[in-house]
Amino acid sequence: MIKIFLILALPLLAFSKTLFLQETIQEYLNENNPYYYATIAKELVSKENERVFGAAFDTQLNMKYDDKRYPTTVGEYQQVDITKTIGNGMEFKAAYRNAQGTQEYNNIKTGQDGELYTSVNIPILSLINNTSKDKLDYKVAQLKTKELSQGSRKNVLGLYFISSKVYFELLLSMNIYQTEQDLLNKAELNYDFISKEVKSGKLAEIALIDVKSQIINRKQRLLSAQNKYQNSKNIFLKYLNLKEETFDAQYTLPSIKTQNNKYKSSYEHAQETALLNRPEFEKIEFMLDKIDLQTKYNDIEKYPVLNIKLDGVYDLAYKEDGYKVALEFNFPLERSNYKGKNETYKKEKVLLKNRQQTIKNDIQTNIRNIIQKISLQKENITLADEEIALVKQLEFAERRRYQEGLGSLLFVNQREILTLKAKQKQLHYYYKLQLLHLQLEYELGTLLTKS
Repeated sequence: MIKIFLILALPLLAFSKTLFLQETIQEYLNENNPYYYATIAKELVSKENERVFGAAFDTQLNMKYDDKRYPTTVGEYQQVDITKTIGNGMEFKAAYRNAQGTQEYNNIKTGQDGELYTSVNIPILSLINNTSKDKLDYKVAQLKTKELSQGSRKNVLGLYFISSKVYFELLLSMNIYQTEQDLLNKAELNYDFISKEVKSGKLAEIALIDVKSQIINRKQRLLSAQNKYQNSKNIFLKYLNLKEETFDAQYTLPSIKTQNNKYKSSYEHAQETALLNRPEFEKIEFMLDKIDLQTKYNDIEKYPVLNIKLDGVYDLAYKEDGYKVALEFNFPLERSNYKGKNETYKKEKVLLKNRQQTIKNDIQTNIRNIIQKISLQKENITLADEEIALVKQLEFAERRRYQEGLGSLLFVNQREILTLKAKQKQLHYYYKLQLLHLQLEYELGTLLTKS
């Protein structure tokens, strides 16, 4: 009863497994996969780095206390202030301070109850241009993250490309293994037939030795194919970060012949698709934006630095207020810093534009070559179909001749090997076709798009 149940249940268990297709790989490209995490790590670090530069605009609470008791001078200083800097470079400060006695680092002196103090620092050029060094650094950090996000896209695309290539190698090795198993099955069928012929006296005992030798040879071939299949599987599962037991329990693999992605669009459309989808182009655009931002800020350095600081105080004891105006002017006459940066940014921009065109030219050439090769591989597959049909007929005819006593086992063996080679040659054509489709999708930037 248990045996009957197992016989009925096994097909159901096999049927319950999921077919592992190429796009299934994407399910395992997540942050739990160390190979995937390594591709996006720089972007994640850069996102956190944005917060570092954004800290320049954090509200600051500061406290200071000095208590001086020197032999000839006595002084005490207390200050609590809140400081806030905004994007255009202006800095606001509100404070309470109390300065008694002789101060060591300033000439401030307040009434007994201290004073309220407000201050605003105004960088004129930054205010006019609505920018500042802190704002520049923060925006550059944001653009750096966006730039690295495109780098992450390219890295993930590369990881998926490698994983998919190994996937097709796995399918090829599995199908090759199956053809070797079929070849061994034929030798075992030959053995059954010859055994009957020897028992009936139609063939000599030596015929069994010959077929046994074939079986040993084909078992060796099968072991070699099995080893290649297992090696491919090990490498593939490494990229998935998945155990073999888990994979075998959940999935089955399709034939490489069924994995035929058909790209029917024109060469011109392929170029447009690549320009829209390849992360390199968007990455360069962010890099150009960063240079534009730095150039805009650098233009301010053509002019003198002019800062105005306004301070206001209100003494709590004397009930009086006062103010102070300070002016800062700085202008490097040679302007070497401005000129050097200006020329640097210009040359960096030209370099990026040239890199953009180089990548575009490379992609266009690669797409044209791949589409031509795809056409060639399809013709090879069609011819291989015809070849397989012919060698099968010849193999069948040779086996009939042998069974009728007109041929020899040697010729049967040769025909079986020729059929095997024709099948395996076609499998390699399919494998090359899948790699070409893979390369085409990579060039188009559509490889990670689920169908």
